[in-house]
Amino acid sequence: MKKLLLAVSALGIGFAAIPAHSGTPDNIAVGEPYPGYDPYPGHYPYPMPDYDDEDDQDQISCWEGKQIVRHRFFRQVWPIKCSGAIYRYRALKNGRPWLVRVDSYTARIISARPLRYY
Repeated sequence: MKKLLLAVSALGIGFAAIPAHSGTPDNIAVGEPYPGYDPYPGHYPYPMPDYDDEDDQDQISCWEGKQIVRHRFFRQVWPIKCSGAIYRYRALKNGRPWLVRVDSYTARIISARPLRYY
């Protein structure tokens, strides 16, 4: 019985002395499909950069207002006034000239009306 206990204890000590090695380098995480893999796309661990104007008033730029008007099916958009709370643009829609007003804080079209010829 004494020999059996000595054999079992020697066997346990022998296995404890062998270091466990999985065959992977230490700098690669196990289970990672490939380097640079992002399990949460679109989630950033750091704050996103702020591409806002330098005025810190959260107004859109004149160019952004022009793009908003263009996305509402107006063509040949010309800025008339790009200061203050309301930007004004002259644009063509279906071959007719229109006057379009955009709120510079909410980035929404306030009004759009066709211009009349006199």
